[in-house]
Amino acid sequence: MKFKYFIIFLTGIMFVACDAKKERPAFYDNGDGAEVYNNEVSADYGQMTEADVISIPFSERNGVKYVNVSVNGFGFEMIFDTGCSGTLISVAEANYLYKKGYLTKDDILGIGQSQIADGSIVENMVINLKEVVLDGKIRCSNVTATVSANNNAPLLLGNEVLDRVAAYAVDNMNQTINFKLK
Repeated sequence: MKFKYFIIFLTGIMFVACDAKKERPAFYDNGDGAEVYNNEVSADYGQMTEADVISIPFSERNGVKYVNVSVNGFGFEMIFDTGCSGTLISVAEANYLYKKGYLTKDDILGIGQSQIADGSIVENMVINLKEVVLDGKIRCSNVTATVSANNNAPLLLGNEVLDRVAAYAVDNMNQTINFKLK
């Protein structure tokens, strides 16, 4: 009987973890404490003016682009991964954030299934990151992230965050990723 209720509980958690996408915008911190939202932005990156662009520097190692990201106030370097549907951290980072108070029990959303690059399906813990900030400039609230059971899994900044902006373009010459807010 307990097993039956456990399965019902897990099923409910799966629905929460895979909840329909909500419109969750990113905003730009202009440095004076004001949150600047841009809701009148065209998604056509080619029409952007220099004033519309928020540039985030990246470093590149072995063809992989890394950006500085703050998760709930703690700094990480994450891979800028347009091929990743979500945001991913390893269980090692999740444990560290939890032990240091950057994550709480309330941030644990449950268990979800993910398809990894080789096509296999794995179960992972799903958590809420209250705040993800790209290079101190672009702030995203309530980012749903997957926690990989692999201690050595890379930290991936994927489309759960990138879909919150109107457009982005990689400038390899200047080593920046240029964002336009919605």
